[in-house]
Amino acid sequence: MPLLGGPLWKDGLEYGHGTGHGIGAYLNVHEGPAQIGGGAVPGDKILCNERRRRIFLMPIQAGFFLSDEPGCYKDGEFGVRIESDILATPAETPYKMSTRRFLKFEYLTLVPMCRKLVDVSLLSVSEQQWIDSYHARVWEELRSSLHSEAQNWLWEATRPLKA
Repeated sequence: MPLLGGPLWKDGLEYGHGTGHGIGAYLNVHEGPAQIGGGAVPGDKILCNERRRRIFLMPIQAGFFLSDEPGCYKDGEFGVRIESDILATPAETPYKMSTRRFLKFEYLTLVPMCRKLVDVSLLSVSEQQWIDSYHARVWEELRSSLHSEAQNWLWEATRPLKA
């Protein structure tokens, strides 16, 4: 999975909202127990507020349902945002240097990314592989539940980027 926000941050761009938040039983828009990134909220404001400290500094644990919603907006000109639901799960790593388990995010939202908005020339090889792997999963998990016309649309939307 690509670094959350990394492609924007490496060019000095940012977005004025958090990267993600908890999704739970009460259907609040920004439910805890954890949130990822404070967005436009500076660190000193997080540290001086008990509620913000509790949600922004809560360690993410296996089993947490969160949103992943990086985006970029330029006031009065444009905006783009991809929003997905994710699940924190234990990661398999080649080395075990401590008893601490690493986590990864499993994407739960099975919707193809719009190919017209993906400029493959701007993607690294690993980013292309990640999108192709994600699209292969979308295809495999959804195709059997669709009629042939919808299957054709889904294949066009999920075929490998360089195909």
